[in-house]
Amino acid sequence: MPKIIFRLLLSFIAFVTLFVLIRQFVIPDSFGKYGHYRANSIDDNKARPLFYKGEKKCIECHQDIYDLQSADVHSEISCETCHPPIINATSDCKLNIPELKGTIEFCAQCHTKNAAREAIGFPNIDIEEHKGNKNCIECHNPHAPWELTE
Repeated sequence: MPKIIFRLLLSFIAFVTLFVLIRQFVIPDSFGKYGHYRANSIDDNKARPLFYKGEKKCIECHQDIYDLQSADVHSEISCETCHPPIINATSDCKLNIPELKGTIEFCAQCHTKNAAREAIGFPNIDIEEHKGNKNCIECHNPHAPWELTE
């Protein structure tokens, strides 16, 4: 057998052996028990506090805002799409109010000029042209965007 083939074969065997050894230390024991993920992650996720409350919980206190928003083009969007669920689901949102960023970058995630969205009548803006020194919510009511604030 030529030396180069022998060296190549020896390198391949060393690589596979090293890979198997590293894999034994890196991959958790519970990996693959219930599928292609770490089974212990289920318990880890159960231990984390819940942050999503759901729209029904928001409506309990904010029926007036929900009525305004449900008559709007944003009616298909849940509250926590724009109001990040940053508080524990067991706490009261009046203690830790979920804030709306309302920045151009945040609103641009949906409203950046996009020809595909324009075709279905989705309101798009040219962010660079529309950009000013204010956040969007300083001029627009996000629950009823056709209403401009003073």
